[in-house]
Order: sequence, then C-alpha cells, then structure tokens
Amino acid sequence: MGFNSAGPVAFSGGPSNVTSALNLGRDPEVGQRAWFDGREYVFVYNDGGEQIDPGFGAVLQSGVSGYSVTVSAVTSADLVVGVCRNATLTTGTYGWLVSRGITPVEMNASSGTVAAGDLLEVGANGDFQKVSNTTGNLAPAIGKALEAIVSSASGSAYICCY
Repeated sequence: MGFNSAGPVAFSGGPSNVTSALNLGRDPEVGQRAWFDGREYVFVYNDGGEQIDPGFGAVLQSGVSGYSVTVSAVTSADLVVGVCRNATLTTGTYGWLVSRGITPVEMNASSGTVAAGDLLEVGANGDFQKVSNTTGNLAPAIGKALEAIVSSASGSAYICCY
C-alpha cells in the first residue's frame, strides 16, 4: 500500500467535516483516498437528491463524472463506494466516506435480525441487509456484521467497498 500524504486530518475538521465549498490547495481532491484511525476513507461530493446519513452506503451518481455519490431507491442494484461514518452529507456537500474498515451500518427496516458473521449487502436507499439469494438484489456483499444487529438499528460491521 502506498503512502498517502494528505489524510483526512488535512481537511479542516478531519474526517467528520462536511463543506459545501472547497478551498483549492488546502482541501483534498474528490476521489482522494486516505487512511485515518485504522479506516480507509474516500473524499466524495453528494450530487444526489438525498442526504447521506451516518451508517448509510452511497453509490456513484449515474451520468456524473468523478466521485459524485448518491443514495436512492436503486442503491441496492449498485456497487457501494463508501459508508457515511461521522457526519451527514447533505445534498451539494463534500465529505469523507469509509471505504474499508470497521464502521457502524444502518440496517433496513425489514431486514430482520442479522447475526454476527452474516454477510451484508446494500439495500434500498443506502441501508443494509443480510445477503440473500432470494431477494433479487443485484448488489454484492460489501461487509460482514461484527455483532447481531436488529432491523432499523445500527451496529458494527467490517466493510470493504469498491
């Protein structure tokens, strides 16, 4: 793994900061990756129509270049770029998503209880559910529950996004 000289701490406020405007030369570039506190982060722009809350996964916004992300009803049929961990990314803001490491994830309201060790996939609107071959979901597994997590609750998971 290569050395990354500009970590999330270089971005004013660290990996929990969200901003609507970048300070060129000081802030990271969209798509930049950095390791901080045992997690890999990717710097993104929320170009979708919905805010991205902590525990929710985001996908690339179709038809937009770069690392512009969104959550939507079709999130479950896509690859997850990262999971929001520290602060809500409202529409039109820049911030960090966890792309690899241990982080809280929000379970789908109808997911039922997920056991520790179950593989997770993204559900509709960026929440998560147990991988199932019967749901018709086209999303691949991107995480593993580290504890039992009930429906509509958050819990710890190891995630590895693309």
